[in-house]
Amino acid sequence: MELLTRHQGRIFGYIFAAVRNLSDTEEIYQDTSLILWRKFAEFRPDSDFAHWACKTAKFEILHFFRDKRRSPVCFSDKILSDLAEVTAAPIHVAADQQQLLTECVDELPSADQQLIELCYDGRHSIKQVAEELKRSAQTLYNSLSRIRHLLFDCIGRKLGEGEKR
Repeated sequence: MELLTRHQGRIFGYIFAAVRNLSDTEEIYQDTSLILWRKFAEFRPDSDFAHWACKTAKFEILHFFRDKRRSPVCFSDKILSDLAEVTAAPIHVAADQQQLLTECVDELPSADQQLIELCYDGRHSIKQVAEELKRSAQTLYNSLSRIRHLLFDCIGRKLGEGEKR
């Protein structure tokens, strides 16, 4: 969970670079996270987690385009694979962007900060957290989606402020 949390921005950015739609990115990210969780035993500790995770995300992106056909333009499997390879180029999340994420999390209401902590601490499933909070799992997913949007907007705003300086 620590590795997933540490590389969340890179994985999310990788997926977004391929699909260019925030809600589709969130869906693919959730699917990718579940697969990474199930297949963690296959991860070699001496290798690059972010690369392994993005490789898994690549297959989820291909699956998304192939099975969901949400794109008005249908590409061949070869083109989709080539596109995923191009977007698989290393995406370096700079230390200042990580700092911005920390600042933005600190700006969230305490209830949202607590929800992030509960859901991403690696000790509880979403279902367990939902039961503990007496909320449905779907409500929790909706809250996490809302929080991710807030963080995404906050980081974008802070990046824009940084460019003006």
